[in-house]
Amino acid sequence: MLKVLHITESDGFSGGVNQALYLARLIKDKGVDNFFASPNPSILREKAKDEFSFFDFKPEGNLDFKTILKLKKIFETKKFDIVHSHHPKAHNYSFWAKKLSKYKPVLVVSRRVSHPIPTNLLAKIRYLSKEVNKYIAVSKSVEEILINYGIEKDKIAVIYSGVDTKRFNKKEKDLEFKKSLGFKDDDFIISHIGNFSNEKGQFFTIMASKILIDKGYKFKIIFAGMKTDKNEIKELFNKSDIPIDYGIFLGFRNDVERILNITDISVNSSIKGEALSGSMRESLASGVAVVASDISGNREIVKDGENGFLFRPGNYFELAQKLEILINNKEMREKFSKNAVDTIEEKFTVNRMAENTLNLYRELINKKHIMAL
Repeated sequence: MLKVLHITESDGFSGGVNQALYLARLIKDKGVDNFFASPNPSILREKAKDEFSFFDFKPEGNLDFKTILKLKKIFETKKFDIVHSHHPKAHNYSFWAKKLSKYKPVLVVSRRVSHPIPTNLLAKIRYLSKEVNKYIAVSKSVEEILINYGIEKDKIAVIYSGVDTKRFNKKEKDLEFKKSLGFKDDDFIISHIGNFSNEKGQFFTIMASKILIDKGYKFKIIFAGMKTDKNEIKELFNKSDIPIDYGIFLGFRNDVERILNITDISVNSSIKGEALSGSMRESLASGVAVVASDISGNREIVKDGENGFLFRPGNYFELAQKLEILINNKEMREKFSKNAVDTIEEKFTVNRMAENTLNLYRELINKKHIMAL
């Protein structure tokens, strides 16, 4: 049986953690014994402690030698076939642990963001080392960043992050849920799903909404994600002179599929960092028309004029124009909805992600065995 250790330093429940958990669950009945190394406590442990064995992994800073040696010992005693690092610190620590270890597992590193890669000496050593057997880029734009950094193309596999289409799919609107949030049946809903930050661009969604409100349009805006229920985002509303009843601020939610079910348009106005937006994948799978900033992986999943609209990042005037077109054109929203579902089914499901990753694991193990002969 193939033994795989998944490593993440995240104690929250980011998109990367979610993908790692989906992966482990989907391959465990296909000859894979999965383990996790993560902080204790963490949301991942809460969700999966009854399914998988966990090791403690909570490094302090970038070079915590105690954690490196602890991870090295785990490699040498447990002898995992594959070590899969799902986040940057996991990459850093698994690299050093493998370098010092007598036992050399196959090391796979997922790159999930489109931020520039650090260029300091230690980063270059880590990224360009032969200790890393394969990089998984979650979009072609991330692959390009890795290649430009100096990593050989044949050392990179593009495997798109996926959507659970059993959870996120197109169905009749749940009007009871809509009412439970204080909406009327006929309220037009725009949703911005994402943790509150400058990078996620909620400011631009608010500014675009202000333009439409000043034109007389009536709608409601849902903000969902960590810190979207805090005063900071509400103050942006106040400073923009938008009546507070235009917005609903839900914070972190475990029922995003229900929010998207009642959504007419989903917005992603991020200005950087989006390798392949989870909120866009989930929106498209739910058959929701989307408007997204034209950055990195967004343009790989949102085809402008086919399943959604793209706009220049930070240009809230253009965002307002795209929203206005969709608000006024139900036929176009329906066209985008159908094409959106087709897009996800074609290459963005969690099942496809898991299958491609498992095939990569097996390919790397076979290669290791051949080289050992």
